[in-house]
Amino acid sequence: MKNKFDVLVLGAGMVGATTALALASNGYSVGLVERQDVDQLNTALPADFDLRVSAISPASQQLLHELGVWNDVTQLRCCDYQKMKVWHENGSALMQFSSEQIATSHLGSIVENRLLQAVLLQHLKPLPNVKIFKQQEVISLQQLDDRVQISTTNNSMLEAELLIAADGRESTARKLLNLPVTSGSYAQTAIVANVTTEKPHESTAWQRFLVTGPLAFLPLSNGQSSIVWSADTARAEELLQLPDKDFMLQLSEAFEFRLGSITAMSTRAGFSLSWHTADKWLDGRVLLMGDAAHGVHPLAGQGVNLGFADVAALQGLLKPGQPVYQYRLLRAFERQRKAEAVTATHLFSALKLFYAQQSPALCGIRDAGMSVVDKNAVIKRLVLQSAVHNMS
Repeated sequence: MKNKFDVLVLGAGMVGATTALALASNGYSVGLVERQDVDQLNTALPADFDLRVSAISPASQQLLHELGVWNDVTQLRCCDYQKMKVWHENGSALMQFSSEQIATSHLGSIVENRLLQAVLLQHLKPLPNVKIFKQQEVISLQQLDDRVQISTTNNSMLEAELLIAADGRESTARKLLNLPVTSGSYAQTAIVANVTTEKPHESTAWQRFLVTGPLAFLPLSNGQSSIVWSADTARAEELLQLPDKDFMLQLSEAFEFRLGSITAMSTRAGFSLSWHTADKWLDGRVLLMGDAAHGVHPLAGQGVNLGFADVAALQGLLKPGQPVYQYRLLRAFERQRKAEAVTATHLFSALKLFYAQQSPALCGIRDAGMSVVDKNAVIKRLVLQSAVHNMS
């Protein structure tokens, strides 16, 4: 027996679940396939914050608000930040950004990934036009003239007019279709942890660019900070092996004690960093979105906003009452979003490379450029407007 839908969505992560909810809100029937047991995700939060967080931009918040999700997130736990401070290792310049400069209440909000995913699934489960296939992986994918069919490890046979692959960097659908990917390694590892500091975080996102990679302190609602310390792989391995006391001291020094000393810390985790862009996002009746289509450096936790921008663009094109598969519209989506994602990917890569340079001449140019940005209200507004609107 086949399960037929208007749309199949592969992956129930933040972007996949948002895609399913957005299309269901537009009246389409949706089958959502996820390899994990989504029932293990719920909004009963443990005392300790999750190590994986994202900086959700105002544009992404607007999308989630329109889908009825964002208010639930804010009632649980998230932390708005009104300021952002950026500086670098080999220079004295400091760029300071504030929500007041663009007349908005905040520049973004730090949210635990698992919390946002749990709220999205909570909204999806009761919908009559959504069916979730949990703990199932796609093992075959076949494209026909008028539909796409998949089979899963649980012997489910599913078909739809359109399949959206939002199943992450190692997308199964992308591999089954042999879609080429342009990619590269940063030769870095990101170390994540939650830390307690002597001084309050000031509802500020802090970013210091070191020669060995950027270090971000992101504010959490319990007064702690989530750190993302991206370092060259050899350096990162050394840091991960250090006893907690030694790691906290080196972290404080790398951050120039801007929030005093680190006084307590959670467990640490590390993950390798790379970038990629799928050469083709639309193949027949299969559309790649989110990390299946693009991946960037996790500068200040911003990567997921590109995925949310994918969702907003697609929802705006696929109007209620229209066929879900419209080749011209989907090709227009691919051209628009691919151009913006490629730009963001290379911009984040260029920033990482630019701040890694130690040449005295380049350091001087970098310092001067940062000073110009910090003193120019027009440039600051342009930078902030781009950030809050997900690079668009």
